[in-house]
Amino acid sequence: MPIYIVRWPDLSASLVQAEGEEHLLDILDQVGNADDCEWSIYDGPLFIDFRLPVQWSIEEPAAIQGNPRRVVIGDIGELAGGNIIENMQLSLAEGDDGYETGAAVLRLAFPKLHAAMEDDAGDEPTGRDQSVAEAGLRRALHAELDRGLNASQTHAQLEENTDAISRLAGAMDLPVQLARKFHEMAAEHESSESHAQNIVQNRPPLGPTLFRISNHHTHICGQPPTVDGDEPAKYHGYFANRYGEQAVFIYDTDTHQASVRMGDAGWDNVHCVVDGRVEGIILNEEEAAWIRACWLATAKGFRSPS
Repeated sequence: MPIYIVRWPDLSASLVQAEGEEHLLDILDQVGNADDCEWSIYDGPLFIDFRLPVQWSIEEPAAIQGNPRRVVIGDIGELAGGNIIENMQLSLAEGDDGYETGAAVLRLAFPKLHAAMEDDAGDEPTGRDQSVAEAGLRRALHAELDRGLNASQTHAQLEENTDAISRLAGAMDLPVQLARKFHEMAAEHESSESHAQNIVQNRPPLGPTLFRISNHHTHICGQPPTVDGDEPAKYHGYFANRYGEQAVFIYDTDTHQASVRMGDAGWDNVHCVVDGRVEGIILNEEEAAWIRACWLATAKGFRSPS
């Protein structure tokens, strides 16, 4: 699976592993609209350190023979009461490959800054001790930010369009390519829902059960919801992945409130869905696509002009 280097409109970049550009857009959409991003496949060196911000030391043994050395944990900083993963510190590794990783990222993600570094070096090879004169550094930084500003202006022009896909992209802050994908998914979903609704309207009352599914999660995940698909003014969506993890989407057509409950996140937890995104939980690609398909098929305000 390739690794992409992604340059955001500000002075930041990301290394992201994705199956392809469509998968990449889905991943980037977790943190922001990727319409203003630039990316390319990264095949350079990769040597990055992950460090837990903990102060520790080894206490030397006392003079008494047989006393072992002892590890002493000091200040654990934001790990105390905080999220361990979010507080991990990332940096380029020491050594040549760590430095070359940074050089490759600079060249691909910040070409104006890399060019300024090359120009300052002249005929000499760039090295660890090299710095860039402040005037040239400021010009390069302005040039880097201008690239993002130009991309943002192009995105603003797209928002003035009135076609359905542009409206959807603006309403949900999606890249146009993703908006087109979800628009097509919603159209297919709506067509099948309309067909199913016609069947329901024409069938006799108290017909046989159409859909029944049991809880696949253990008791540790809490009490699963009991869903009545015939409940008025409610839309229900069901999802299960290849591992048997289940989720239920509920949309109230009177209040236009949507929520989702997921077995692996605890059935007792109800997560609000706002603008097609779930609050308080991180979804994978398949779950996010299912949520958006449900949202677009039910939230008619996103499919018609305001």
